[in-house]
Amino acid sequence: MKSRPIHENLDTSFINLPALIRYLRRRQFAGRVRIELSGYEADIYLNSENQMHVREHDHIAGRVAEGDEALQRVLIRSREPGGIINVFQTIVESVSPSEPVLSKPEIELRNTATAATQAAGDFYANGDGAAKVAERLPAKPALPNLPFEFSNQVEMKAKSKPLTAEERRILLGLIGELLGTADQALSLAKLNFPNAYHKACMEICTDYPFLMSLEYGQGKVTVPEMPPAKIFVAGVLEALRRIMDKLGGNPKFAEVHRFTNQKMLALAGQRKDYYQKYSIVPQLNKLLGI
Repeated sequence: MKSRPIHENLDTSFINLPALIRYLRRRQFAGRVRIELSGYEADIYLNSENQMHVREHDHIAGRVAEGDEALQRVLIRSREPGGIINVFQTIVESVSPSEPVLSKPEIELRNTATAATQAAGDFYANGDGAAKVAERLPAKPALPNLPFEFSNQVEMKAKSKPLTAEERRILLGLIGELLGTADQALSLAKLNFPNAYHKACMEICTDYPFLMSLEYGQGKVTVPEMPPAKIFVAGVLEALRRIMDKLGGNPKFAEVHRFTNQKMLALAGQRKDYYQKYSIVPQLNKLLGI
């Protein structure tokens, strides 16, 4: 199975990766999207049946992971400038149908090989061709479907432990308190924070699907299904960052922006230990421009 590049060296500064993935899936694209950043690389595998699998390798953190959490991290990292995106299309090798059909054992080998490489259609070959198929197979009798089922101890350690009911309650309280602080500060300038926050959530709900069902009001946050803590914090604070960036970019609201930042910074100092535990500090520092 071969692949050919159809888009090369796309800069992450200008490419919206979620939009690119949606476009490719609508076209029933079969192939691979590769993202490369400093110390980080990831592959998103697509097939013509609209199935998608993700594998990431964070060289700095020493993490190799797959699945939904990896996808969320890839989408977040893809917004960093200076990265490269390459798109490779899978090419199915064709063989003349006039050649003899494989025997039953050879067909089993063929099906195993093609499943591992997302091939489509029947594969015919003579004795030499079947031998080439066998040469590509590993010692084990079967290969998993693409993308390969990577699994190792690093990946197991990288998976986030689910929050307990108490941890969930605390995290929702911390986020509700932080959003409530911004809400109160903006209300002094007669700005409607809940509406602005809801709009910001809808703008990024493709990257953070849980934001579609998140509700905020009067310093309280509710969400039917909470994702892993880091993803939850990244999503809710990314929506808040968008609001703060708009305030900071408007000279009319410069004082409101500065006052709100001070209030949130003071709150972060009071809740320092909790913010560290729930990975709020890095996202908040980004929001505050620290």
